[in-house]
Amino acid sequence: MEEIDFVDDADPDFDFKALVSEVEENTMRGHWKAALRKLKKLNKRFATPERRIPQKTYVSVLQACLADRLHGARASEPARKVIEQMAEEGYQIPATIGNQCILNCLGNGPHGTHDGFGGIDTALAMLAAIESSSSGLKIIYEDTYGAIVSALSRDGDVEEASALVRSMVVEHSITPPLSVLSGVGHAAAKAENEGETVLQILRLAKASGYILDNIASTKAGRELLASGVIAAEQLNNLPLGLRLLTAASKAEGCAPDRGDDLVASISSASQRASTLIHRRAIDSAVGENNWKLAVKLQQLMTERSLNPSTQVLRKVVGICTKCEKSKKATALLLDWVRTFLVCYNTNDMMNPLTTSLIPLIF
Repeated sequence: MEEIDFVDDADPDFDFKALVSEVEENTMRGHWKAALRKLKKLNKRFATPERRIPQKTYVSVLQACLADRLHGARASEPARKVIEQMAEEGYQIPATIGNQCILNCLGNGPHGTHDGFGGIDTALAMLAAIESSSSGLKIIYEDTYGAIVSALSRDGDVEEASALVRSMVVEHSITPPLSVLSGVGHAAAKAENEGETVLQILRLAKASGYILDNIASTKAGRELLASGVIAAEQLNNLPLGLRLLTAASKAEGCAPDRGDDLVASISSASQRASTLIHRRAIDSAVGENNWKLAVKLQQLMTERSLNPSTQVLRKVVGICTKCEKSKKATALLLDWVRTFLVCYNTNDMMNPLTTSLIPLIF
């Protein structure tokens, strides 16, 4: 017995390799929960700086989680943890898998969830992990950024959405779709004290290469301009509001309607803002004795289906009379009467609108 030497030639990594094989076997069968449990066991028992879990093992687990749209988003959180582990290990995250994980964890529920799973926070965590990985910013697709921004806009998180849009344009040189920009603008216009955010989105749209005189040709472009008009009214920036409506009027492809008419009537909020902008601009023109501008603004109100009130008409006719432009004042009155006769029954002479016009006509 003293002459016998016992040699242990067993593989010291046998248990580690066996568990890795079990993980990959479960992923091949589509058993994503079992694969995640085995991966967790691997990290807890065997993973060391000298003995790292192979990259392909992580990737296979992610692929199993990704099936059936992250299994109805139920695998969103586990997938996030795996992505973060890969980023910590310095592994490259495949572009398709990383982007699909982010997209599939977003839904239309509260906070971007799908049946209570996934959501905006999970998507942002995945995005941050991928951006910090060895793959870096290069593998994030434009649609992925856009989906997160749209989810943030629907959730009312205007600050985070606008910051991500700015990052897309300024840092990554990505041109966001108009639908993404209009979504942020709409959310900001609905919120209180976010008018400056809408203007920032308009500036980012111009920086992305969009031309304000053209974007009203599309529904998303008209919605963005309408948000700008609402913001201009909130900030009492009359020149900007009028400029945006003028830009909409120049857009092609809106026939038989006009772009500015469509923008002004896109919602009750945009119609109200457009009306107030024109009224205040007319008041300013009257105050400066600028009868030409007052008349032009009143005509634009009519062209944009904003229906100037009797009070507005009184002011415009009054400034024309004051500036000794009797022919223009008379023409305005006649036009108003023609419009009135078309819209109202001529026998209804006791109508309040009729009685308010009589002193002006005679």
